[in-house]
Amino acid sequence: MATPTDPPREAGELTSRRSARAIIAGSAGTFIEWYDYGLYAYVAGIVFAPLFFPPSAGSAATIGTFGAFAAGFIARPIGGIVLGALSDRWGRRPILLASIVLVGVATAAIGFIPPYASIGVWAPVLLVLCRVAQGFGTGAELGTAMVYVNESARPRTKGFQTSFLYNATMAGSILSLVFFAAINLVVGQAAFVAWGWRIPFLFAGILTVLALILRRGMEETAEYRRVEEARAQGRIARSRANPLAAIRAAFAASPRNYLAAFLMPTASNVIGYVANAFGISYMANQLKLTFSQTALALLVMYVAGVVALPLWGKACDRWSAKTVLLVGAIAGILLAFPYFALLGTRNMTLVVIAGAVLWAVCWSPSVVAQLVIGPVLFRTESRAAGFTSSRELQQALVAGPTPLLAAALIIQLDGAPWLVAGLIVVAQVVTVFSIRLGKPQLSAAEIGAVPAHRGLTAADREPAKA
Repeated sequence: MATPTDPPREAGELTSRRSARAIIAGSAGTFIEWYDYGLYAYVAGIVFAPLFFPPSAGSAATIGTFGAFAAGFIARPIGGIVLGALSDRWGRRPILLASIVLVGVATAAIGFIPPYASIGVWAPVLLVLCRVAQGFGTGAELGTAMVYVNESARPRTKGFQTSFLYNATMAGSILSLVFFAAINLVVGQAAFVAWGWRIPFLFAGILTVLALILRRGMEETAEYRRVEEARAQGRIARSRANPLAAIRAAFAASPRNYLAAFLMPTASNVIGYVANAFGISYMANQLKLTFSQTALALLVMYVAGVVALPLWGKACDRWSAKTVLLVGAIAGILLAFPYFALLGTRNMTLVVIAGAVLWAVCWSPSVVAQLVIGPVLFRTESRAAGFTSSRELQQALVAGPTPLLAAALIIQLDGAPWLVAGLIVVAQVVTVFSIRLGKPQLSAAEIGAVPAHRGLTAADREPAKA
């Protein structure tokens, strides 16, 4: 018999084994996505700029390379809007299968693009097209996976279990970095620039097949099945086929929640892309660190994330995701300037420590807390449409341009990083504001059943009428 402390609507439905299988399947595509995005970030400034742009382009080639990087983020909200809406209409499973195919094929295709010397202007054009296709698929992949994992995690361990989705992102980044460094070491810098860089991109095709095998047996979440039953009974309207109409419905249900979902990832996105995509260029060009030194700093940073993510997940289950999100934001404010000060010493021990601390203490708590809070800002019946579109608009308007903006800010101070540190501080303040703005679509009973939801404000959870 259920007790008053049993989680409403989920008791008896979500066994440990079923939950674990769902999280592994949901995280498989995220692993591939970050492997793919990691490859582009590592190769962009070192290979793509001289390979896919004319020799006379100079520094403009680097800007063009990061412009192609940003193009993928511009396509992400389109994918999030289109495929996110279809996830609410057709289910999480078919969209997660389709999105991983699109991301994997687009990444592997980059490995086949001839250089500028062979096909001229078509080289950067094809690079941008592949990035757009990759971004379109990713727009639904990570957002829908976050929804799927959030709905599949057990209530009392929601923070800990959902943290493994971002552990998959770190594992993908580590694999791409190690693969990248190993091939560079084996074939040499000249051969790597000429052809060796293509190998890890082509390997993405193999990883995509493996991810499809893992996802083949995935089930729909219990929450989505309940929505389907309610639709069959006429208690909830069927999701709109028109993606824009679906997004409009998700927005209309709670405009403040939509804005909160858009703003919440600002802290982690700015830190993530300053330390990652921009950080590679900064360490190589401004600090004059060698490739092996840069790779070591990134590798330790990612490993720190792998260790920290589940610990912050446990902290969510003990103290609440809201508390963890605030801790990460405050740490980001306090550590932004010291981070760049340590990098500026060019002392490898301090450089490695700076990156590891920033990633473990600022980025990791922020992303784990968002996994818990972000999806429940929307009702189940419009969750994927609302969450993926708001999140991917953030990716396009904030995350994608961050490396470009950081590069421009560096120029303003003749190579000094203090404006970039200020950008990190502002991003943390935006995220703090978002947590005060949002009111998750949960009842008081649902909040009480999930320790990680403590401190959130209950909202009217009545479903939309047919």
